[in-house]
Amino acid sequence: MNGRLGYDKSAAAMVLIALALVAAFTLVWMLHKANPVRAAVKEQATVEASGFYCNLKALSVKERARHMLLTLEIERARVETIELANGFAFRFQDGTVSLANLAEWVSAERKCCPFFDFEIELQGNNGPLWLKLRGKDGVKTFMKSEFGLH
Repeated sequence: MNGRLGYDKSAAAMVLIALALVAAFTLVWMLHKANPVRAAVKEQATVEASGFYCNLKALSVKERARHMLLTLEIERARVETIELANGFAFRFQDGTVSLANLAEWVSAERKCCPFFDFEIELQGNNGPLWLKLRGKDGVKTFMKSEFGLH
């Protein structure tokens, strides 16, 4: 009985966390929609400047919440960024992001930003984990704007 009660508390905590994440995403979405003119101008400027845009409707609310969590995990784990001829390479701190989570992030990102070429590289002898994002001419300008790269 005690084991089940502990399980129920754990399950209840997970449900509360999930609801909090959905509520946070909904709030961000509502704030974004609260000023549709500013959002439309920013989106149009990004499209005109780079020719690239993300399909925000490609992920469900639940998928987007998970993608946001993975994005935060990946951003915290990034220790090096290298500019490539047609994109960027990101190196991650050992043990801070799993290959499975990185692959899950790539899978979701591919749905909303299909113009990226993705490459996950695991170097031998326990070397680092890399993610390379590439694309056609102009993708670096888009990435700098969207990912806050310099």
